[in-house]
Amino acid sequence: MRAFTHIRPHASARGLRAFVLVVCLVILGLEGWRDWHEREQEFARIQSEMKNLAKSLSQHAEDIFNLADAILVDVVDRIETGGATPAVIAAMDGFFTERIQTLQSVKSLTVYGEDGLLLSSSLPGHRYKVNAQEQAFFQHHKNTIDGKLRFGSLIRDPLGSDWVLTVSRRLAKPNGTFAGVVQISIPPRYFANFFGRFDIGSQGTVALLGTDGTLLSRYPYLESAIGVKQAFSAWAESGRVPGFGEYVSPIDGVARFASVQRNHIYPVMVLAAVGQEEALKNWNEEFVFRTVAIVILVILIGTLGWNLAGELRRREAAEAELAVLATTDGLTSLANRRTFDRRLETEWLRAAREKSPVSLLLVDVDQFKAYNDIYGHQAGDSCLQEVARTIAGAARRPADLVARYGGEELVVLLPGVDESGAAVVAEEIRAKVEALTVPHEANAPIGILTVSVGSATRVPSLDRSRMGPKDLITLADAALYRAKQGGRNRVATAQAA
Repeated sequence: MRAFTHIRPHASARGLRAFVLVVCLVILGLEGWRDWHEREQEFARIQSEMKNLAKSLSQHAEDIFNLADAILVDVVDRIETGGATPAVIAAMDGFFTERIQTLQSVKSLTVYGEDGLLLSSSLPGHRYKVNAQEQAFFQHHKNTIDGKLRFGSLIRDPLGSDWVLTVSRRLAKPNGTFAGVVQISIPPRYFANFFGRFDIGSQGTVALLGTDGTLLSRYPYLESAIGVKQAFSAWAESGRVPGFGEYVSPIDGVARFASVQRNHIYPVMVLAAVGQEEALKNWNEEFVFRTVAIVILVILIGTLGWNLAGELRRREAAEAELAVLATTDGLTSLANRRTFDRRLETEWLRAAREKSPVSLLLVDVDQFKAYNDIYGHQAGDSCLQEVARTIAGAARRPADLVARYGGEELVVLLPGVDESGAAVVAEEIRAKVEALTVPHEANAPIGILTVSVGSATRVPSLDRSRMGPKDLITLADAALYRAKQGGRNRVATAQAA
């Protein structure tokens, strides 16, 4: 308090009040900024999760329709090859039962003759009892000769009363004339049951929509809502597909955050949504708790003043923690770029004095952006952590340094290791990552997570005009580029100068 010795008491009190006031305003401002920033982050997290879920479920719907089409093509080929005679059609019954009744995604497969009469079905007991002459899919194939798959609208099942989605193909006689229709019925309840496997909370919903906004299926399943167009037509007409937004459900009145993804092959969209109240519940509770805490803190500061000694001690502790964090990458727990740069400079000078080699490995995760897009950024972070642990296990000497160079690139500094030794370590890293067998469907043709490694080795000289530490990095980066260009999942060594 020596600085205040010659200050008059009143002036000291005013200065202390002013100091406390400034501190209180700063705290309130910073806390307000933090709350706003965390709320934006929460929105971003919700958007990312719903977008990824909608994309995944859109892909699943595409897979189901592709399976149905493959079955249709097979059945059409069998019938057209053997002829659409009653004997051939009757012989298909066993195939229908064996192939179709085991599929949860398909309710029935039916064959209609050129007059619309049902000739065969995977559901027994309907032969010659149902006529599809008036159905839209039958009229389409009767009047169209292209033979392409028809993705039909939602209809009441001719073999029952429930809703079904129809996909169908045309049967043709040897001369190309119309011979009938092969049709598959897919129940909307299948999609609802599948959507229900995902945890979207008690207020969440997942819906399969037509491109015009017609509700084709929904979880939780609601029979009365199936086939309603007005409920989601605004999404289809707004130009926000694919997109993310807020809406109040016209079905149950719940306010939700939703992402909509349109399938690029079939005329369907998937809407994945969580309830706004439920999605923000944790943030709201934390916000109330933090607000109460900050108000109490400000009152304490205003009435008791600020304990300067305690603040200095806390600041020193925070600075010590920051000093540790400044040398470490937060995600991988490896050394960070700054630590690597300092260490490389040190080892380069030591090697120049001792005339010993320095080797550098640049390791890059193959198709990592695609991995994030498919599996999500949380899975991408876990993947990067696993790769970091694997690489750290391969660099076992105390002098070796493994660091995160940037993004999905990791770097291994090997002081005193020659070119052949570096190649051995690089190949061990590549093989160990491949042995993890982490699925990565975008990393063709192997289908698992792999890395590419660029290796560079040089004996440094004190004359920086010839070569410096940055040149070693450039050589390793060029070798990594050649490894990528050569097909990935391989090691490339920088060529001798």
